[in-house]
Amino acid sequence: MNAQIACPNCRSTNSISINGNILDTPLTCQVCGRTFAPHFYCPDARSSARHIFAASSLRVDNLGAVYTFCPEHTFTTYALAADSKPRPKQTPLRSLARFLDSLVYRLTLNIEALRLQMFARR
Repeated sequence: MNAQIACPNCRSTNSISINGNILDTPLTCQVCGRTFAPHFYCPDARSSARHIFAASSLRVDNLGAVYTFCPEHTFTTYALAADSKPRPKQTPLRSLARFLDSLVYRLTLNIEALRLQMFARR
């Protein structure tokens, strides 16, 4: 199984072949040769700002996606952090916008499915 992680120094994508399902960090970039530890967002919804932590070990699922556990809360997270800024706090407006976006997406999928069913009958 191959997992891919971007180097924060040179932004190149590193493909990592996995013999088991656990990788130790820090990783070494295949392009620039520098070592780095991937940073992840903690998925704790109760915190005011989602903190970022450096992963001490990485795990790979059956699809090749990299995940780890937050050391403070033991939550599983797949959300790689691109920089060291924490995610902004969830505001009611941001939650409403996210809900409406998912609603429009589901509505679009339903309309497309109905359209395909209607034309399949002809």
